[in-house]
Amino acid sequence: MTSRTRIVVTGMGSVTPFGIGVQSFWNGILKGQSGVAAISDAKLSQWVPVAAEIKNFSPESFLPKKLVLDTDRFTQLALVAAMEAIGDAGFDSTSENPFGTHGESDRVGISMGSAFGGVQSLEAGAIKLTSSTRVSPRIVSKSIPNAAAGAIAMRYHIQGPSMTYATACASAANAIGEASYWLRGGEVDMVLAGGAECLFTPVILAGLRAAGALAVAGPEDLSRWSRPFDRDRQGMVMGEGAAVLLLEELEHAKARGAKIYAELTGYGASNDAYHETAPHPQGDGAALAMTRALKSAGLSPQDIDYVNAHATSTPAGDAAESLALRRVFGEVLANIPVSSIKGATGHMLGTAGAIESVACIKAIEDNLLPPTVHCDNPDDVAPPDLILNTPREQHVERVLSNSFGFGGQNGVLVWERSKYFDIRNN
Repeated sequence: MTSRTRIVVTGMGSVTPFGIGVQSFWNGILKGQSGVAAISDAKLSQWVPVAAEIKNFSPESFLPKKLVLDTDRFTQLALVAAMEAIGDAGFDSTSENPFGTHGESDRVGISMGSAFGGVQSLEAGAIKLTSSTRVSPRIVSKSIPNAAAGAIAMRYHIQGPSMTYATACASAANAIGEASYWLRGGEVDMVLAGGAECLFTPVILAGLRAAGALAVAGPEDLSRWSRPFDRDRQGMVMGEGAAVLLLEELEHAKARGAKIYAELTGYGASNDAYHETAPHPQGDGAALAMTRALKSAGLSPQDIDYVNAHATSTPAGDAAESLALRRVFGEVLANIPVSSIKGATGHMLGTAGAIESVACIKAIEDNLLPPTVHCDNPDDVAPPDLILNTPREQHVERVLSNSFGFGGQNGVLVWERSKYFDIRNN
């Protein structure tokens, strides 16, 4: 990032297996809780016994009835997360034009990530066609991957650039990173950036199982099936959720007296160019993305205080990331704490980079590093300083967050403490 334009986070929102809101998510993570349990839909249990689901989510409690009828679950999750982020940033999230006071609607952008979009609606339509020749007139608008971004734009009258990134598990990280270019180029003053995903459908779960990505066996305690870095891990556990950040140009944020959580200083992207689903075994692409993120932030490996790992609990993926970390950080890695929150949240795919960014920003805010849960026996190549089971108190200045996806897609973000955060809290 060669421009000196500075980008800060002024609002955050999330919907996760721990419930509605960033604080519910963060409290669950710090308590070492698990959002993983037996999957609630008996029809889906033939493909996966466990999942990290959002229980008791009632979109009608937050959204108009017609909007609920016209949207897929992944869009509903995104809308609720965006609502919290907008309100958290000091705007009126109940207004149809919340940004009108401090910036015209065309000075606000939307950058969302989603690996698949509204597959629940799409699959429901396909099933209906087995007994009928007609489907809902909303089937396309509900299922297209950019439906969440479009719904946010319409609900809040946002007329700036709106993009949706479908780079598998790196989608949200890429959405946040690519949004930084709009801000640095002066196209917008603010961007709602994040991800949303809900893939609890037969075709997706059956496909991921066939690809060998999902855990289909594990400990007797089902809540422990997602086990990043553990030598006995057997695969990822599917999760669902949404997370949205309000990214803002620093001077714009200062002018309106916004609270500031952290600064986005680095972004790196790459591709493994290796395999449709498997990562490069030596982590070549992952290492390249991390190196690019550090370079764009103007940092050296020893400047990083904490790494939030992608680590999905797949044998190949965790090992490749570990090797990439060892290559990039070298001997310094022994002194850098590393953890993955996916033992608690499962893998939210297109949301992962956004919710993990929330965890990184909260770590900076609270000086608490989130733990890796359910890792009883770290494998031989795992990072040497894994944060296991309980959070660690530590002052945090700079963190690096990894996201790697099918198709070799890689996105890495660097978040830093802002001096304006300290001013806000003094």
